[in-house]
Amino acid sequence: MPDTPPPSRQLLAVFDNIEDFEASDSVANTGAGSRRDGEGFENLIERMWAAVIDNAEAGGASVSYVRHPRGKVYAKLTVDGRSLYLPAAAPEDGPQPEVHPHPQWLETIFEVEDMVADHPGAREAIERYAPEDGPFAGDAYTGIYSGLSTIFDDSIALEDSGKLVEKILLEYKTAKSSGDKRIDGNAHERLTFQIMQYLEVATQFESCSLVVLANSAFVRYRNKYHVNFQIQAERLAIFPWFHMRHHCTKSGIHLFTTSLMQWLFEATPRRTKAATR
Repeated sequence: MPDTPPPSRQLLAVFDNIEDFEASDSVANTGAGSRRDGEGFENLIERMWAAVIDNAEAGGASVSYVRHPRGKVYAKLTVDGRSLYLPAAAPEDGPQPEVHPHPQWLETIFEVEDMVADHPGAREAIERYAPEDGPFAGDAYTGIYSGLSTIFDDSIALEDSGKLVEKILLEYKTAKSSGDKRIDGNAHERLTFQIMQYLEVATQFESCSLVVLANSAFVRYRNKYHVNFQIQAERLAIFPWFHMRHHCTKSGIHLFTTSLMQWLFEATPRRTKAATR
């Protein structure tokens, strides 16, 4: 059994870049959805996963590639019957990766209709929540959410001897401060909604975690988000299937990726290693 490889210089440098990432100042009359800062941060995350994959291969893991039916590619790292699926770019050479036989393991898009059907059920939803009048009254209520979905930024899967051990949903978040004192508002409310949606999605799997990877602005400026994300995670842990971590420093992100590598190379239980924020 090979030992867990130490992080390469390339990987350590990417950790620094992720922590130091700073979105640009707010621009008047510019909506958050029209800004490209998040794209720049996600490019750094892509570089991190590529460096993790290279590091694991150098340490003795075999690497192949699979894809989700929608086209997203994942690297399959394998050591002694355990496989870790990480987000990856499609290989430049060779055939197109084959579709994974269990695409749900890598799923990032979850239909609201499916979640409602699971709980409380479409009929129960109508009876409990439908308005008394208007375009979505009564049986028309299902039309208010049909065709809509919740999308997570990415996914990781841990497989042992052909069985899914854990699915990890990923959210990538950036914060900024225009005044160098306090984080700018209005950019983080979506994460709270994602946390609640994860609470529903996680019921579909024997083990499913949510990990938020963010820049260190969350702990460099005054804000209400960092502490409340931690409190939400602890409060909601009353549900046995709920497990969330928010990492916004290089040490936290390093700890998370190290826990993945230790699970792959040493069969170390991952959650005990990723518990530190």
